[in-house]
Amino acid sequence: MSVSPVFPTKEDPKQESSNTMASVLLRWAILLGDTFSVFRSIPLAIVLLSLLALGVLIGVWMPQEGLVELPKIKAQFGENYRWMKALGLFTVYSSYWFICLEVLFFFNLLFGSFQWLRPAYLSATQVTFCSPEHILSSSQQFFVAFPLDQSKPVETSVKTVKNLLNKNFHYRVYQQENKLYASKGNFSRFGPVVAHLGILLLLVSSVYGAFTGFKAQKLVTPGTQFSLNQVDKMMPNMPAPWWHGSIADWRFHIRDFKIQYYPEHPETPQQYYTTIDVRDGSGKFVKTETISVNHPLNLGNLTIYQASFTPTGRLFLKLNDRSETVKINTQVGSRPASFSTLPSMFQTAGSLRSLIVFPFFVQQDPNVKANYIRVFLHDKGRFLGQAPGKMPENLKLAAGESGEFPSMPGLRVTYDKPEMATGLQIKEAPEVFWVYLAFFIIGTGAVMCIFSQRQLWVAFVDKPDDGTIQCLVSYRTNKAKLSFLKELQALYPAMTSCLNPSTPKDNRRADTV
Repeated sequence: MSVSPVFPTKEDPKQESSNTMASVLLRWAILLGDTFSVFRSIPLAIVLLSLLALGVLIGVWMPQEGLVELPKIKAQFGENYRWMKALGLFTVYSSYWFICLEVLFFFNLLFGSFQWLRPAYLSATQVTFCSPEHILSSSQQFFVAFPLDQSKPVETSVKTVKNLLNKNFHYRVYQQENKLYASKGNFSRFGPVVAHLGILLLLVSSVYGAFTGFKAQKLVTPGTQFSLNQVDKMMPNMPAPWWHGSIADWRFHIRDFKIQYYPEHPETPQQYYTTIDVRDGSGKFVKTETISVNHPLNLGNLTIYQASFTPTGRLFLKLNDRSETVKINTQVGSRPASFSTLPSMFQTAGSLRSLIVFPFFVQQDPNVKANYIRVFLHDKGRFLGQAPGKMPENLKLAAGESGEFPSMPGLRVTYDKPEMATGLQIKEAPEVFWVYLAFFIIGTGAVMCIFSQRQLWVAFVDKPDDGTIQCLVSYRTNKAKLSFLKELQALYPAMTSCLNPSTPKDNRRADTV
């Protein structure tokens, strides 16, 4: 089905008056678009879009600072790190070249839209009427003939067809004397406009986030608190002179941290949880939330992720019923260890007994399947229970286990747990809401484009030679042509029936459509 031309005629004066402001705005937009015509090039749009896609691929392939620790990046790229850093390959989405591409594509899309979208806008908003001669010259037309009735003016037939198209086929119908213009699905013509607006909003949001967002890291132990001004590492998306963000005055208290391991693989963490109390700048309690991997804490534009954990070097023990905290403070051979003197109640005359604790962690020691400690007793330069060719007396304790030394049965050691520091990643992303909104708008525009715009031009002409009146109909659609043809095949007999009720039903066929 070929596309027939649209033949505009003079609009109704009232309609023309109501569109004056829109016409003025459209002319100004066109003038502005002509001024910046250099940005309207479609080849330029293709080049910029290709470079942006390449930048996104680089950002996915290359490790990005804030997501990967800086020492790991330096170790991976070695001497090449410096020049790759200068090119912004580790901070692609806030690099000068990526932002320049976004800005150029924004203006290309903005000013190009005035040219590319104008025909769609006019097709969706203009009301046009066609003369009988124009309809007959169209390749997409049919007609319905009915007897001329002097007692029934043509205006009655026009009104009948108008009601049929409006109520039965859901067209929006305009009338000019004995001519009709009917259309539906005009909103679909605005689909590209809406999608373009969404893309423009996406580009603006991305640049806005690059200049106002930041990432931060904090390693913190349970029972302590911190504010955003006390993080271990603050990484604005842009270098300091260009960064225009702000740091919210939130205060966080780490209430607890727990690690959950796979039952069948006790050396592998399944999930880890941090319970955080949140207070505002005045110290007022806001809420308590437990975060885990893939379940962050959201505070407006601020998001706190559970990123990692690491032992702090502090171990919680019990000596009989006495709670003790020991620290990794020395090294025996190549292993870190804790060396601490036992309290006086566990000493005897002439003794100087000490506790030596060696921690073993699955994250730090190869071939270790579960966290545990080995505890030795030391007295005046020797290990208790030491014998030639044998390991001195020791206790191997997992968290929650306890034991006694054969050479010192009055001392019972219980290993409570190691102290773990939770690694938090903090991200300020004020553009997130606008990015989600932009994708929603783009999706809405794409859905609008699925539907078709259908147009009908109707004109009535007298045929005094054979005593009939012809209702001429020209039609056009921009897509879904098969379903439109089926609608026309239903419209033809409906029009025949309402204009010429005496016509036998068997003859009401749309053979000419």
